[in-house]
Amino acid sequence: MKSILKKLQGQDKLKHSFVGNLLFLGVFTISLIVTHKITSSLLIAFAILLSAALSKELYDKYIKRTFIDCYDIVAAFIPYPIVKHIQKL
Repeated sequence: MKSILKKLQGQDKLKHSFVGNLLFLGVFTISLIVTHKITSSLLIAFAILLSAALSKELYDKYIKRTFIDCYDIVAAFIPYPIVKHIQKL
């Protein structure tokens, strides 16, 4: 468990969490207004956030020539206050 928490530390993970949370909430809100269905809105927001996070990591690998960090994708889905708390550990 400590190794997972250690991999979720760093300013990069905070940014991924913050932007991921904003994207999820924004897409969920817009989708909820359009569809009026909570389940559909959650699935749409999840799918869009997953595709955005994967796209960012593919951009890092093929354009910036760095590596794919799966924990960046995980951090995008974790609520920001939790990731912020992990930074203090």
